[in-house]
Amino acid sequence: HINPNNFLFTVLNDFENKNDKILIQGDSYVETLTYYKKTHDLLKSFSKKNNIGLINAGIGSYSPSLMHLQLNILEKDFNIYPNIIVAYFDQSDMGDEICRYKNKKVFDGNNQLIKIREEKYSRNIFNYTKLHEESSILIAKNSNFKKSVKLINFNIKYIIQKQKNKLFSKMQAIKKYGWDGRKLKKECNWYDIERPLVENNPSEILYFKKIIENYLDKITNKKNIKKVLIITFPHKANLFAVKNQFDQMIYYNVSMSEIVDDIIKNKNKIDHLNFSNEIKGKEKYYYDNAYIDFDPHLKEEFHYNLFAKTILKRLGKYLKK
Repeated sequence: HINPNNFLFTVLNDFENKNDKILIQGDSYVETLTYYKKTHDLLKSFSKKNNIGLINAGIGSYSPSLMHLQLNILEKDFNIYPNIIVAYFDQSDMGDEICRYKNKKVFDGNNQLIKIREEKYSRNIFNYTKLHEESSILIAKNSNFKKSVKLINFNIKYIIQKQKNKLFSKMQAIKKYGWDGRKLKKECNWYDIERPLVENNPSEILYFKKIIENYLDKITNKKNIKKVLIITFPHKANLFAVKNQFDQMIYYNVSMSEIVDDIIKNKNKIDHLNFSNEIKGKEKYYYDNAYIDFDPHLKEEFHYNLFAKTILKRLGKYLKK
C-alpha cells in the first residue's frame, strides 16, 4: 500500500503533542534518507527515542526556490509548522536555479515568489509532470479501481504527449538549424547543471546568493522557527578533478559551503554543518570510495554512516540544550 503523502513528504514521527518538531528540506541527498531502509529506520528510531516530530520533505532536484514554495504548501495544506528546520543545500542547487527555474518564476505584486511554472510533458531531464499527476490521483478520495483506471489513462496520455512535444521541438529545431537540428539534447542535463560550478561566474554566484538569502529570511522571520541547521556536502569534483561525460577533466571552482558561510555570518539562529570540515584530511579516501560511480550521490554505506549519522549527532546536541 502506497501512502500518497510520501510523494510530498515522509512522516518519521508525527508532530502532534511534540515540543520539538523537525522538518528536513532539500534534494535527492535528503530524499534518500527515507528511500534507503537503513537510514529510514535510523531516523525513525532517533525521533521516537527523543520524542520529537520528524518529517522528511526532500525531493529530487529541489533547490532553495522550490523549498521556499514547498514550505508554503506544507503550512497551508498540511498544517506543518516546525520549530527546527534542517535545510540541505546541494552543490547542484546553483545549476538547478539558473537552468531549471530562473526563467519560470512567478511573483506577486509585492515581488514575492508565488510559483514556478511547470513545463508539462517537457524534454527536461528532470520534470515533475508524472510525479504531480500521479500524486494528485493517489491522494483523491476515489476507489482503488477508479484510481487504477485514471493512472493507466494518464500514463498513456503521458507517453503520447511527450512524443508529440518531442516531434514538435525537433521540427522547430530543423526549421531553425537545418537537418542537424534533429539531434535534440535533453534540456538542463548534468553538463548544464554543473557548468556554473566550473565557470565560477561572479554574477551567477551573486544571483544564487540572493535566492538563498530570500529563503533564509523567510524561515528565520517565522515565529515558530527557533533554529535552522544548514547542511552542505562536497561533490566528488569539489575534492579533486573528475572526468565528465565528454571525457574532459573538470573541477568545481565554486563551493556551496563557502557561499553559505559568507551568507550566515553573525546570524545566531542559523548553524552550518559543513561536511567539507568533517572529512578534512581524508579527502582522497572519500574521493576514491564514498561516491557512486559516475554519479554525484553517496554510496548507501557512506550515506548511512557519514551523512545520516553526523546530521543526527548534531541534532542530538540541539535537543539536549
